Amino acid sequence: MSHEIKIEKKASEVIQPVDDQEAREAIRDRQDLSGASLRGMILKNLSAVGAILRKTDLANADLSHSLLVNPNFYKASLEDAAVHNTILLGGDLVKARFVGADLSESALIGVDAEDGSFEKANLRNAMLANAKLINTDFREANLANARLVSLDVTHADFTDADLTGARAYHVNWEQAKVPPTLMPEPLVRLTSRAKTILLGGLIGGLALMVYAMIRKRKQPSK
Repeated sequence: MSHEIKIEKKASEVIQPVDDQEAREAIRDRQDLSGASLRGMILKNLSAVGAILRKTDLANADLSHSLLVNPNFYKASLEDAAVHNTILLGGDLVKARFVGADLSESALIGVDAEDGSFEKANLRNAMLANAKLINTDFREANLANARLVSLDVTHADFTDADLTGARAYHVNWEQAKVPPTLMPEPLVRLTSRAKTILLGGLIGGLALMVYAMIRKRKQPSK
């Protein structure tokens, strides 16, 4: 879990984008938007590496169809935000609030969401892989048909969460504070060779996406 850090700023020190386009450019340029209000902004189809959004207000914002590599959402508010069809690859989601957010069809890979809240969030058809979900709140979350792989769910709360059709691999549900009422079915058993091939393909595909995104950012504007 991230260490508690003092990131409070004076009002005059907060970088506050005035509109959606300015916010997009600031995020892509890795400007420190800690404490800024991006509430309700349309930021979909965003590609960014290392976005700094600590304690940022993104309630009701649209981050759908995006690729965010190592974003910092520490204590950020994404209540009722649209984050569907989005890839979060790594990053700090510690104490972030995704209450009521739509993360359907999204992939959260290698994230640290310790003490975060996905209460009543829509994670239908989502993939959560290699993620730290210690003390994370999934009460009344929709995880139907989700794919759950290598998760640390120590003390996580799945009270009234819907895991209908969900499948899991390498998740110790006994460590959860409140395990799901309906336990996910196991993923299809694979040989070690098949697992290696599939994992290599996944990593290679993500690496190509990140490379293409970074190369695009470096190209000079016409």
